[in-house]
Amino acid sequence: MECPKCKAHNADEAVCCSLCYEMFKPKPAKSKEAKAAGSLVAFAEVSSTVEDFIITGPMVIGDNGIHFFIKEIKRNEENRIGTHVGKQMGGVVGHLIGAMINNAVDDSTDADKHRPRKLIYKNTATVLDACKIALADAPDISSCKEFHTIEKKEIKALAFGFLGGLSIKTHYLDIEVNGVDPKERASAQFKLKGYPLG
Repeated sequence: MECPKCKAHNADEAVCCSLCYEMFKPKPAKSKEAKAAGSLVAFAEVSSTVEDFIITGPMVIGDNGIHFFIKEIKRNEENRIGTHVGKQMGGVVGHLIGAMINNAVDDSTDADKHRPRKLIYKNTATVLDACKIALADAPDISSCKEFHTIEKKEIKALAFGFLGGLSIKTHYLDIEVNGVDPKERASAQFKLKGYPLG
């Protein structure tokens, strides 16, 4: 830090000049939003499986919850009854009959065909200012239109699998997350923030 009076160079944390003893102005304290943003840890690209949907995008661990920013949502067709029937029949006809069965199942239930219905979606623009510090680790956050949050109070258990996948169990939903790397960074943050990590 340079002294405004005598222009002498001082240490950055100095409160007064070492040459002329001029008192320096105190640095402004961080705002609540800046402090909250400073406690975020981001992962650039994770893949989470929720209700037979695969959601890809950045993940941010905050003090009050885990935020999943949505880059892409795909339906996992592998576990659906129509897909199994179509594979057993084989060929183009089997594929068409499997797709018809899957559509009939979707039409007979109130299931959302395009995204999981148990999640609450929010606009990314509402939290972009608070997440600015996380943009260095996950720059794609700003390109995602929506995100969903699993609040800390709703999480019953968190556990890392043998191959590094993260399992999140809530009161209403189970989520499998892949791509949390390094897992040591995530587990340290979960422990530090008081998540129920098993």
